[in-house]
Amino acid sequence: MIERPYWINKIERAWSQKNIVWLNGVRRVGKTSLCQSLENVEYFDCELPSVRHRLEDPEYFLSLMTSRRIILDEIQRLQNPSELLKIAADHYKNVSIIATGSSTLGASKKFKDTLTGRKVNIHLTPVLKRTVFPAPPMSAERLLKTT
Repeated sequence: MIERPYWINKIERAWSQKNIVWLNGVRRVGKTSLCQSLENVEYFDCELPSVRHRLEDPEYFLSLMTSRRIILDEIQRLQNPSELLKIAADHYKNVSIIATGSSTLGASKKFKDTLTGRKVNIHLTPVLKRTVFPAPPMSAERLLKTT
């Protein structure tokens, strides 16, 4: 797994501002891997019917998650994802949530509420080769030759 400390710090800072973090990005950018690399989180894959069933009653589910950090991966798969996030933002401020989804129009159509003021948005960008394999430091002499 690729370590992404910049993004982990960004998520932690976002959680210090709001209890809801919306993590989006293009397909296969690493949203799930990033979330699974976080410490002390409970992960829920909303693509699984059993998970969607557990989330049908948002109040009950959130009452069980008091003072926890949870990941709701692919939240657009829920019938009404904005309802769960709105209830969490307004009534369960001690539950920290990362909701992930693709940046696709199909995902955004499922949201009946934009949750303005209730969440922090983070758009995850693809991993760049230089962030995984940083270039060795260049000497001043070599730097001058390459410019």
